[in-house]
Amino acid sequence: MISPQMTRRGALGALGLGTLAATTAACSSGGSGGGTGGGAGGEGGGLFVVGTDVTATNQFAKNFNRYGGGDTAPGLDLVYEPLFRLSSKDGGQLLPMLAESADHSEDGTEVTYHLRQDVTWSDGEPFTSRDVLFTLGSIYGTPDPEPPEDEFVWLSAPIETPDDHTVTVKYNSDQRQQEVNLALYYPIVPAHIYQDGDSLEFPQDIMDDPIGTGPAVLESFDTQLVTYTMRDDYWGGTSEVGEVQFVPAGQAGNIETQVTQGQVDFAEGGAPGVVEGFVGMAETNNYAWIADGASEGICFMTAQPDSPMADPDVRKAFRAAIDYSAVMDASGIGYTIPNVAGVDPVLNESLQQPEFDEPMALDAEAAKASLEASDWSVNAAGNLEKDGTEHPLSLQIQNDNATFMVTMPIVVSNWETHLGVKVTFDPKPKDVMDTILATGDFDVVATGLGYPGSPWSNYTMYDQTILPIEEETNNGNWGRWDWGDEAREKMEILVSTLNTPETQEEIAAGVQGVQQAFLEQAPHAPCQGGGTGIMYSEMNWTGFPDPADVDYFPRVGGMGNMTQLLMALQPAG
Repeated sequence: MISPQMTRRGALGALGLGTLAATTAACSSGGSGGGTGGGAGGEGGGLFVVGTDVTATNQFAKNFNRYGGGDTAPGLDLVYEPLFRLSSKDGGQLLPMLAESADHSEDGTEVTYHLRQDVTWSDGEPFTSRDVLFTLGSIYGTPDPEPPEDEFVWLSAPIETPDDHTVTVKYNSDQRQQEVNLALYYPIVPAHIYQDGDSLEFPQDIMDDPIGTGPAVLESFDTQLVTYTMRDDYWGGTSEVGEVQFVPAGQAGNIETQVTQGQVDFAEGGAPGVVEGFVGMAETNNYAWIADGASEGICFMTAQPDSPMADPDVRKAFRAAIDYSAVMDASGIGYTIPNVAGVDPVLNESLQQPEFDEPMALDAEAAKASLEASDWSVNAAGNLEKDGTEHPLSLQIQNDNATFMVTMPIVVSNWETHLGVKVTFDPKPKDVMDTILATGDFDVVATGLGYPGSPWSNYTMYDQTILPIEEETNNGNWGRWDWGDEAREKMEILVSTLNTPETQEEIAAGVQGVQQAFLEQAPHAPCQGGGTGIMYSEMNWTGFPDPADVDYFPRVGGMGNMTQLLMALQPAG
């Protein structure tokens, strides 16, 4: 069962890399310190300005339909909210939002939600079970308890709403982990706005006036400036911020300048060098990396029998021979270094064994020992050789990945320095890389290694059917690693157990078993933690928390995150 507690802690949020063009003049009224932030915004509060990405046309899309497809206007996570949100602590625990709790059956095929009773939509209408019925019914489609074998059907029966604040959903299979997806991607929308008769189907038209349960309402829209006013009747409390404006952000240097001048208060992103360059531009400038549990790095092809990477000792050698701190420093974006299982060490800290609390680090002696223990040796040409046959290696990456283009040559150099193995650095265009990953036609490749969110989502890409090497796959387990029966059993715990305060011991057993397989078998070398950089100025606003002190991901992306920020901010001075 999900606990009814919901913490209200400060957050940071926004998205941005770009040019403000003429918009800074449009949003400069009422600013303090010569900028826009901190000025009079909505009633009783100041103005908070966010620099954010725009479409390819450098214009915001006038689309406020979260389920309508295509680009949407910025700020929708301040309007629409999910039943639960994901914590950034304890392996991504589910924390209540519009639902106070959820009761799951033992087999995971049935869930009953108990909804908050103090929530209203921004037009004054009460939030009820009808809204959840419409939203989830639209997502899941028509129920069928006995679907054909070749057809996946979510629901075994129609969704039930026994009263205004109770919803029961019955699935055809264990769907406990669907709560994670709902928290990440699927907010509840108002049935009285969307629903047409008895139909449970989202309209595809563009909405001009979004109605939500969140803390903000749309004040005005322009293709270069979107303004929201904070509600004084929001169920989660009130904020010192009265108005939030979203302005386009283009080139990295440009948005850094705007934040430095106090014209923009917050933006996501940051070009290589942001750690030194942006922070040094003003005493009020701050930068932090917000880890989300995903990771990127080196994937080893474990399923090609002729490849050196089929030998776990070779994989361990290559993993141990990387100077991860030097690689991170070269990136200039200050990302966090994952642990050996490919997850940010802090996110699962309460669940994992102490040795997994440490980030990846160079161990040159262990690297040499592992290579010596393998069936391969290094010949005079710097290639790996076995039984008189040498196997030259190349590291392939996507050539439009700016960070990899800077960091992966260092990895290649590390392998030569610490192992004597010469690996060719081989950038490829995206379409070629897509084919390489799908077909498994590689020995060593730089790519994504794990998904963000809960322990289940961190490792689910490896919990898939492993296809023969000649068949194309798109399941994410690019190295086609078979982690073995013991890890599969531990992963089943993560699949079948919802991450709540009541299930921490079960979740910990699953996490520890799965992580042990990564430690022992070295399917990859995780170099870079997933997430995003955040740039913000304290010229106009204070109260930005240390990300390590809060239980959410302090960024604008992800439902509930920016709301937390707005409840914590205080005007500067």
